[in-house]
Amino acid sequence: MRRLPLALTVRPASPPDAEALEALIERCSPATIYRRFHGAGDRPARRELARIAAPTATHRSVVAVSAGGEVHGTATLAWGRDGTVEAAFLVEDAWFRRGVGRVLYQGLAAEARRAGVTTVSATVQADNERAIRFLLAVAAGASSRYAGGGEVVVTIPVPPAAPAAAPAEEAA
Repeated sequence: MRRLPLALTVRPASPPDAEALEALIERCSPATIYRRFHGAGDRPARRELARIAAPTATHRSVVAVSAGGEVHGTATLAWGRDGTVEAAFLVEDAWFRRGVGRVLYQGLAAEARRAGVTTVSATVQADNERAIRFLLAVAAGASSRYAGGGEVVVTIPVPPAAPAAAPAEEAA
């Protein structure tokens, strides 16, 4: 579990988060829902939130939670049949530009490392410049390519874990 200066904790999502995830989607604007779910509509968005709260070996998420138990963002890793691992983020509008996406990525990267994943990809609507800039900035070496159909795929390397600090030698 990671404690943030924003008074948020980033941790793996679990079944007790279902209600807080429903509340999260209620606080998101239609534009944010459209961007995250590529215009799929309310029903697929709610189905995806149910999956977030029920992690599996091929679909796991982290959530950013306030002390009061509110979920303010989530990030998901989903393994495709072809072996690619897709990352997806949702941050409620009132929490944009406060570092929530960056710490969600750090939590997601930790999950990816535990699973042996070295690269994730994110499919973004080509006109979603804010998301593309964020994804390109979140990890050194990230790159993007136009995938057709109005979408851009951003490939993001998962950085290795930072080395643990060596214990200080005792004074003689």
